[in-house]
Amino acid sequence: MNSTEKKKVRVKRTVCAVTATAMLCLAQPVWGEASVPGSGVTVFEQVATVNSGENSGEVSVTDNEIPKGAKISSKQAEEIVKKAFPELKNVKISNVQFLENDGLRSAVLSWDLQMSMTRGNTTSGFNAQVNAVTGELVNVYLPNRMQNLDSDKAVLTREAAKAKAIQWISSHVTDIKANELKENEAYLGMQTALFSPPRYDFYFQTAVNGIESDANSISMTVDGYGNIVSYSRNQISEEFPSSTPKWDEAAIRKVFEEQFKVTLAYVPDSLYNNAKGNYFLGYIPNEQSGLSLDANTGKFLSFSGEDSEIVSVENGAIPPSLEGFKPNASSAASGEGAAKLVESQIKLPAGLKIESKMLGTRWNNSAIKTWNIRWGEPNPSVMGGGEMVSAEVDAKTGQIYSFNRYRFDRSVAAEVKNSISQQDAQTLAFETVSKLVPNAAEEWKLTSVDKLGKNDQPLQYQFTFQRYIGDILVMGDTLSLMIEGNGQILSFSVNSDAVPSKLPSDVKPAFSAEQARSKYLQEIDLKLKYGYYGTYYGSYYGGYVSSASGDMKPEIKLIYYPTHKKGAFGGISVPLDAKSGVWRDILPEMRNKDIPAVIDTAGHPAEAALNDLVKYQVLVPDKDGKVYPDRQITLGEWYQFVAASVNPSYEQIYGRSTMDPYAGLQPDHPYYQAVQTLIAQNWIPYDPESPLQLDRKLTRDELASSLTRILNYEKLSKAFILPTDVQGVSDAETITNKGAALIALKLGLIPAVDGKFLPEREVTRAEAAEVLVRMSKLAGRSDSFLSSYFY
Repeated sequence: MNSTEKKKVRVKRTVCAVTATAMLCLAQPVWGEASVPGSGVTVFEQVATVNSGENSGEVSVTDNEIPKGAKISSKQAEEIVKKAFPELKNVKISNVQFLENDGLRSAVLSWDLQMSMTRGNTTSGFNAQVNAVTGELVNVYLPNRMQNLDSDKAVLTREAAKAKAIQWISSHVTDIKANELKENEAYLGMQTALFSPPRYDFYFQTAVNGIESDANSISMTVDGYGNIVSYSRNQISEEFPSSTPKWDEAAIRKVFEEQFKVTLAYVPDSLYNNAKGNYFLGYIPNEQSGLSLDANTGKFLSFSGEDSEIVSVENGAIPPSLEGFKPNASSAASGEGAAKLVESQIKLPAGLKIESKMLGTRWNNSAIKTWNIRWGEPNPSVMGGGEMVSAEVDAKTGQIYSFNRYRFDRSVAAEVKNSISQQDAQTLAFETVSKLVPNAAEEWKLTSVDKLGKNDQPLQYQFTFQRYIGDILVMGDTLSLMIEGNGQILSFSVNSDAVPSKLPSDVKPAFSAEQARSKYLQEIDLKLKYGYYGTYYGSYYGGYVSSASGDMKPEIKLIYYPTHKKGAFGGISVPLDAKSGVWRDILPEMRNKDIPAVIDTAGHPAEAALNDLVKYQVLVPDKDGKVYPDRQITLGEWYQFVAASVNPSYEQIYGRSTMDPYAGLQPDHPYYQAVQTLIAQNWIPYDPESPLQLDRKLTRDELASSLTRILNYEKLSKAFILPTDVQGVSDAETITNKGAALIALKLGLIPAVDGKFLPEREVTRAEAAEVLVRMSKLAGRSDSFLSSYFY
């Protein structure tokens, strides 16, 4: 073999994966290296080309071979990526795969280039995909350490970063015109924080036939210096239907309004952060009203794009004569006993054995101990088939909180010839809920039934129950039960957070449900767009995971979708306060909301810093637009400011914390979430037994000490203990934390005042604002403070 000959190693593997459609919910800032989404690869060929030259020692994993169906080689794909991103010029390609499916919505041939960058003993891996037919970039992600940060370069505004993004698209995407791009502001990604690396997320959609479309979208991230951090293109091959709807908006509107109803409910102050258990009385739309309508048939569509068969139940009361829930503390005391309790209440598939029993706590309440139990087949199929069951059981009462049955099949499930009727399934649902849920007949009602089982899927009934206190629904307290056509329970889950004694039972609605309905209809628009439905190569469907029977063919439909004018992220689930008639926002703050104009910072020496803190929602003006710049702050307030500088939505993260009380703080304490945020960053010492004096006014001496902890200079500060170490101030001998004061002075974080440090002077909001803004300038530009976020 001569020195130029190459030895090719080709491995072909078949991988079956599950691709599920996920909702975009909470998007908080992600600290450290981000991960790149991408799954669902069905068949790929892995090609490694090794130079077998005797003395070359070089390895190349790309070559000039063009596989069947492709029009470019892996070498050309590499050149395309490195031309688009010159900073990747010297990055090595560690592996290359020829994909017959790109793992996204589009079944296109593509090259997946896996790259690695090594610095010392640390290696970062990332990848890029290129369409193997057109040569267009499909997606790419660059790790933080690839970015060139220039501390002297001004940070771009969002508008300027958007212009950079569109310019880049114009240069690298040939089949899209810049003027066709429409930014969907409902997908703004992470909320920018004061301490965040400056970056902006964009989600562009292209109009098709002049109509908004879910397909052919581009998402990308641009950092504050104009660098493209990530890019992803979603393309589809399906044809778009006619843009002329058979049902015009007026006709669709009539259908929509005929079924539109609202319900009086106890609504949580925050949908995902209700640790204090606060609720208000409000009106909310019924379940059916949020669905889209087919513009050509006038029928409501399910989330899979099929005609919806959700049937609202007017009187879903559970008969009180049925067997009720009976606590069983003795059985629940052990994992084995809890497992037998489940088996006695719900029929499991034959032959399953207990695989694990773990004692833990409920995800939203650390006071509730639960057993998490899993059953599986003793001899699972080598091909991945088989069944598994999981359940969560209260370790004190024996209440079953969840039950899920999974079937991993490679063939269509056996047909049920004599399926039970919907009425029989409903009777079984009532019996099941009555015996599994405390106070079921008094507090729970069946509100809707959905009949599933199209596209060769097995027949299933989905029952939704809602909790009622008196005659008023409790939003968020829901129960879901799925029963197979053969009468077997596939899944069960119950969520019941509200404490009846805390609900505002003395509040009466100031207006009727019909008046609320009228208010909703005035705010709801029906917008025409192309909806994209379906998934590839297997799906998760009602407790089943199947790569054969689960196929749902991709389909584009012309639809009308309802949207509320006050809804920040689309949809119509905006509660209407039943007392004040005001629309209430209960969703997490995924992006900056409209911030009231500040009226008491103008002309203040710290005006710029105060306005920055308002901009990043570290300081929130009160109802009068005031932030009180000269008000002295407590240690607890300082912790809140720092936590909000890390993440303005920190309260959402720890709002339902299951952690044990810390330093005497319960989860409902106003400073609890801030303290947990700082503990996670290691910015306060972890000493859960020592009470924190959070209501004490913060001094400049204590502020300096806190800063050194945050900067990771605490040990260094202890090396300076003499008054002579703190030069430039005349009161050095009065400073307790001399090393901390020295560092704060040298970094310009806490300036001297008339030649003095004034260690005992209490810190105002304005002074804290200036310190935090100065700190933000150090992020990524010091050896320790938040450096990993930029590394």
